[in-house]
Amino acid sequence: MQTILSQDDIDRCRVAFTHFDRDGSGTIDRFEIRMVLEAMGQRPSEEEIFHMISEVDIDGSGQIEFGEFLRVMEQQKGKIIELGDESDLVDAFAAMGGKTDKTGSVRKDRLIQVIKHDFGLTIDIEAMIASIDRSGTGQLSYEDFKQLLS
Repeated sequence: MQTILSQDDIDRCRVAFTHFDRDGSGTIDRFEIRMVLEAMGQRPSEEEIFHMISEVDIDGSGQIEFGEFLRVMEQQKGKIIELGDESDLVDAFAAMGGKTDKTGSVRKDRLIQVIKHDFGLTIDIEAMIASIDRSGTGQLSYEDFKQLLS
């Protein structure tokens, strides 16, 4: 498979991997991989997670090491590119306050509430938002939202 992850993607994957490897074991199990993908705006089924893990779990441990994790993220990004499908992202944008026609915006405080409190994630979402919301309006357009989650 041709590499489709940029260095920035790989760096973000490393940060996500570290955050979701809750026990510091150096591996992510199926529960942790679900949290990672959901934090990236995806909603995988149990079957999809099983297939993702089995496709990249070279050592058969049932868990994903960082190299294997990168393969999963590359496969997911490849599927999105291949299909050109943004329906899950549009749904997430609408659920957060935007509109399904990609107009409107998502409030920064609402996104922080969902990421930190509803999902209990420990990522630095404030810094991620600040890097995208350069005008400081506290509102994320669809393109901003897409950039944040991709």
